[in-house]
Amino acid sequence: MGFKELQEEWNQIPEKGILPKGVQLRMWHKIEKATGNNRNRKYQWIAAACIALLLCVGGYQIFTTYSSEDVKMVATLTYPDDIRLLRLPDGSRVWVNQNTKIEYPESFDGNTRNITLEGEAYFDVARDESKPFIITSGSITTTVLGTSFSVMSYKGKAPRVNVRSGKVKVESGQNKVFLEKGFGAVYLPETNTVQKHTVPVAEPQWKKALIDIDGLTLNQVLTNLKKDHAFTIRYADGKLGTLKIKGTLDSRQGFDEMLQTIAFALQVQIEPTGGNGYLISK
Repeated sequence: MGFKELQEEWNQIPEKGILPKGVQLRMWHKIEKATGNNRNRKYQWIAAACIALLLCVGGYQIFTTYSSEDVKMVATLTYPDDIRLLRLPDGSRVWVNQNTKIEYPESFDGNTRNITLEGEAYFDVARDESKPFIITSGSITTTVLGTSFSVMSYKGKAPRVNVRSGKVKVESGQNKVFLEKGFGAVYLPETNTVQKHTVPVAEPQWKKALIDIDGLTLNQVLTNLKKDHAFTIRYADGKLGTLKIKGTLDSRQGFDEMLQTIAFALQVQIEPTGGNGYLISK
């Protein structure tokens, strides 16, 4: 495949279309650098594109910074069909759903970790009992020390909080409720109160679009993928399973493409051997 054809293929990738032109250009430069002169390797342009997208989602967040009362703030905005994974200054992770705006300090220097959310996000909060994690979303405030939960607060809709693990406090202007695993709260505008109720403990479906694999070994990544895909792996060298990877996988690209993304990132080959089997080699 020639360089011109490679670029034409790159231009057909739909996921990057939601990103600003400057980010698209940086992603293409990553492909150009990664492929070099060896452009005939099977799936190489696909893997290069996938890894560029992976790095972009993980490292090129769409954000602006501004100062508010001498505190430097970060604001991240997502677009339709655009899901992001953020890593906050305290190590907390936030999956941000489409059409969402989230704001937070560049560093959590005070006695609290304050977040403002408009839209929907799933939080995996790093535990810090000395600094409560506080999310303001519309008419409610959610306070935690360390847990996983989702918050939905789109304009025109009643804010909601669902807890998957740990314990959170949800407050309105009139009352507060404490939630544990399997419980949620919804804001009732007519009374300016929050009401507690039971909810499924499963993660929201949209969150599954992005799989956090940062710092995991190849063995761990493949074990995670086996939760949703049936396949077997054989290593040409057992040490390959201990290789560590960085970044985020986009499950929307398909299983085979995810394998090629992993292969490209670790500079290994993952080849089908028939049935649902794959061989991993250098």
